[in-house]
Order: sequence, then C-alpha cells, then structure tokens
Amino acid sequence: MREPVMLQLEKFSYYQHLSLSGGLERPIFVCRIMDIRGTRFHVLSRIQDSGLDFTGRTNFIAHHLVFTPEEIRQFPTPPVILREWPGWVKLWTKEPQLLENENWADLTALAGKSNIPAQTWQRVTTDAVNGYGLLEARAGASFRVDNQTDETVLELIAESLELLEVRDTRRDFRTAAWNYTFTTSMQEQDNPADFRWRCIHSDNPAANRFATPDCRELSAVRANRWTDKEKENEETAFARIGRQPPRFVEQPKYQQIKEGETAAFASKAAGIPTPNYQWYECDQNGKEKNKLDGQTSAKLVLENCKRGTTRYLVWATNGVGDDCRSDPVKLDVEPPKQPLTISKQDGKSSAVGRTTAQKPQVAVWEDSEPISSDSIVTISGWWLIVIIIAALVIGGGVWWKIKHRPPKSEPGSNTASASAGSGMPTSVPSPTPAAPTNQPTSTQLADSKAASGKPKPQTERVVNSPPPTEFGLPDGWTPMNVGAVLNVNAEYINVKPPPRFDLSAAATGFLTNGDSILFVCKTNTGNEFKATLLKIDSRAVQNRCGIMIRESQKSDSPFLFVGASLQKIFAYRRDAKGELFSDEIDIPKADEGRPVILKFYPKDKLFALAYSFDAKDWPSFPDYVISNSTQTLVGFAISSGSSSVPVTAHFVDVSPKK
Repeated sequence: MREPVMLQLEKFSYYQHLSLSGGLERPIFVCRIMDIRGTRFHVLSRIQDSGLDFTGRTNFIAHHLVFTPEEIRQFPTPPVILREWPGWVKLWTKEPQLLENENWADLTALAGKSNIPAQTWQRVTTDAVNGYGLLEARAGASFRVDNQTDETVLELIAESLELLEVRDTRRDFRTAAWNYTFTTSMQEQDNPADFRWRCIHSDNPAANRFATPDCRELSAVRANRWTDKEKENEETAFARIGRQPPRFVEQPKYQQIKEGETAAFASKAAGIPTPNYQWYECDQNGKEKNKLDGQTSAKLVLENCKRGTTRYLVWATNGVGDDCRSDPVKLDVEPPKQPLTISKQDGKSSAVGRTTAQKPQVAVWEDSEPISSDSIVTISGWWLIVIIIAALVIGGGVWWKIKHRPPKSEPGSNTASASAGSGMPTSVPSPTPAAPTNQPTSTQLADSKAASGKPKPQTERVVNSPPPTEFGLPDGWTPMNVGAVLNVNAEYINVKPPPRFDLSAAATGFLTNGDSILFVCKTNTGNEFKATLLKIDSRAVQNRCGIMIRESQKSDSPFLFVGASLQKIFAYRRDAKGELFSDEIDIPKADEGRPVILKFYPKDKLFALAYSFDAKDWPSFPDYVISNSTQTLVGFAISSGSSSVPVTAHFVDVSPKK
C-alpha cells in the first residue's frame, strides 16, 4: 500500500507561484480525503515556496501527514495540527522520501487544546455565535479571504469545528471534524470536489473560476438561529462563554408517599455543554450502591413503590472539570390507609379500622335492630357529623380559655386582676410581643436575665438568611438574591479606615437563561460609580466579583457588569432582547493579587465601564454599555460559580459623594 500512497501524494504536491503573475507567495494548508483501493486516508498538507535553485528554477516544499480513520481519534482537529504542530518541514534539500520513526509526542499533546469560546469569530464578526454559520454553509461553498491571514483562517475553521460538540452531539466532534475538508487557498490544479470549504485569494488568476454564486467574504458569514430555544441558548453560551463544569441549581427533594404510589424526584444541573445524568440508589451515608439502569434524565420516576425507606442521588457530567453529585435524598414509603368498615358481631355493630401491621381495633355500640346495607352510609354520615361538632365544641372551648386566660404573673410585676359580677376573670392585656430577631438587643437580654437569671434562647436562624452581624449596611444599600443564592453574608465594616463592604455568597453566576448572583445595591443616581475590589478569598477560576448596573432583581434582567477573578478581568452585558454577551482578558502576572479599581461612567447618555490597577491607565470594553437611567440599581455583584461553595469579596466604595 505504501507505493500507491506515495504516488497519490506526488499528485497532490504542486504549488502555483503567484509572484510570477504579480501575486503574493503564501503557504497553502490543505485537509483532504483520498481513497486508494477501497481504503480511506485523511491527508494534511503544508505546501510553500522554497525560492529558486542554482539554475533559476522555482522550488517548493510539500509536506504531507497521512492518517487512517482509526488513528484520528487520538489527535486534535486538522486546522489545529496545520497551525500549531512544530514538526512541519520548512527547508528540504533531499530527494522526496517517506518520513518514518518520527516523534509524535508534540502532535498528541495538541489534543488537549481548546478553541472555545470562539474568540476569533468574536473578533472578526463581533459575535462568536457566527462560527456556526460556517458549519451551516453548503458543501462546496467558496469564501474570499483577502482580508484575513492564513493564521486567522485556520483559527476560524478550528473554532467552528469545535462547535460541533454541541451542534452534532451524536458523534465525537474531533472525529467528525476530519470529514470537513478544506484548503486555505485554491490553486489552478485543485479539484474543487475535493473540498467542502474553498478559500479564494483575488490575486490568483483562477479565483473567478472557483468562485461559486454564493461566494462571500469569510468575515461576512452569519449563523442562522436554532429553532429550539433551549438548544439555541446552549449553543450561544458555548460559543461565547465556553465550557462550564456542571453544578446543581435544583436539588432533589424528600418524598413521602403511600405504598403502591409513584415517586418523582426532580433535579437540574447547569453546565456547558448540557450535562448528562445518572441516578443511583445509595446507603444512609450517601454512598452509591446500585446504579439505576435507564435512569439518565434530570427526573427520576419510581412507580408502584414498596414499603420502606430508600435513598437516591444523581450524578451530572459533561466532560468538563469534575463531575457533580447531588445531595442524597430520602424516599419514605408508608403502608396504605385502610377504609373504615362496619360489621355485625353477636348482635352488635362494629366499626373496624384495619392495617396490615395492627390487630383490628373495634368500637362497639348497642344496636336493637339489625343494620342493613342501606343504612351503613347513613350511620357513617351521622357519626362524621357528630365528630365534627365535637371537634368544634372542644376547639372553641380551648380557644376561649386561651383568649381569656390571665397573664402569668412574675415576681415584682404590677399586673392587676379583679373578679367581675359574671364570675369571669378580667385582666390587663399584655402588649403584643415584637417579632423575634437573630440578634437580641441589650435591653432584651437584660430583661430576660432579670426575669430568670439566664439569657433567653435566641430564635433559630433560617439556613438561607444572612448570618447574624453587628455591622449593618449603610442607609440606602440593600442585599438582593438574584436567582438561586446560598450562604449569604453582607456586612459593612467601619471599624478602621477605609470602611469596606465584605460580601459572601454561593451562586453559579451569569448564564443565558438567567443569573444567580448576590447583588448589594442602591438606587442609581446617574453619576459615576467607582469602587475598589480589594481582595477575593478564593482562587477558583469561576469567581466573578465586581460592580453592576441592573434594571431589576429578575434573573433575566438587562445589566452591565465589570469585575474580576484572581486571574482575569471580565465584562458581561445582557441587552433588552435577553442576549448575553461576555468578554475577558488575562490579568498580567505583575498585577495578580493587586486591588483593581472598577468604574461606571456617563458617556453620551449611556454608562460605559473601565478598570485600572493604578488609577491612571483605564482600559475598557468599548461595546459594553447600558442606558444611563436613574431607574436602575447600581452596586456590587458576586458569584462563586458554584451553588454550594461560596466566595468572599472585599470592596471599598470610592464613588464621588454627591
């Protein structure tokens, strides 16, 4: 097979010197499929000019890599190899030969490289989503690339092919990518049928011949919107934000049912790509013991449940980061209720309530006449009425007793009581007690100690409420939970200058289908808002801590955000149509861990954003603006990227005081 392969590769080894016709010499990058005697091969080629030889003849170098279908699974996609593999030969003085015993470690190492989010499509077309447009183009489409470098063309193709991970979930995107053949510059001798995507340069005399009727600039490619809204949201987030590990935003909840009934546990995990699920039965310690075959959706439905207690949990996976496990959840299945029946025993009627776990319990009353089947309903109805009346009488009496009960006197109290002519005691009513708070006042503690010698127990705090704090927020500031937020803490520390806001929460952050953040805010005055992010108490890359302008507390509200993790600066924007945009830059090593100053400032009836490490240089994200409306809220926003692990951020508000 070696000789036929070599002969075929020689046919592909040609190079059109455009400098002879006034054009530019450029390397040609090619991905094609060749079939030899029924065997399929994938061929990657890099062909370039090699100057003139001693006789004045033009020379070129053609270097080919040949893969079998079984080999491509372990390697990255073709444009990544063509662009980044360091083994391409750029100088050759020998006869053509087959290279063997090469070191392929560098090639295999490229398999872990990611081209998502689609930053090149974002830069070239202003929207990363347009990368899907190349996948949607018909086979054999041609594109003009005069205004793009070869490097950019390969980057655009690499990003589009990686978008196959969510566009075509049936196949591994790396394997599928090898079926998308292309050339970065069509040549005179090329067979157009060899390529799905054909890039054309105008300085090639054959350019017009290769241009199809729908030929357009590669930078003009646009994506069609997905008809399924949920799928469109996933694809949009994948292109713009990239892969996100799974995290549960809805945990399964405890169920208590009767034997024979159906139990249903609902869960939901956020992540990009959309996570897959697998349910397990677990022991009382939350350790998996039985995999539930076929239970691979977010909802677990169990029919005709048997009596007893069982526990379940679900794993969410999407191939990104660590797999995510839900909290264990318990199912209690109780014996079914048995109807009340009436029977005849020794001249007496009996009402019997029977369960499978108890002996019959009999209520007996005298009956002078036999009970017919027609009278059973009547007797049951009369007894029901009697029971209801008795309950009303007893309940009314208890209510009356409580209402008119004299207050409990304590030593030293001045409560007065007297006997009225009717014989009913009267008393001086005590004032209505104040609602309990997490932190009792000093007066409450003093009163409780004086009365009993011991402080009264404090009211138990709700798990999802802010913990007790002696530091309140300044007037006008309010903490808001946007979406699902846990472990909330919002404090204003004014012990020593500068006074600061210490905020902590566990929340997943910004997603196209809605946000989950802690928003500590005040009414927007329309003036500049500037704050310093002093410190983030977590190195997690998912952290987003910064300042925000937001229209409302709704999770899908329009907003503008600028903030940081320890590694990056982030900008986010959601417009009035609900579309979410994001951008990020790496923080220079010299500035990592330093406080960063964040600000919103008025600009042409809009608010723009910027950041700085020295208060002198203010980089910005020019396209990220929002209406300068005093109907909005402004303040601090934080998220940890996790529904269970919190992040703490420390801010100083340095806005001009108006």
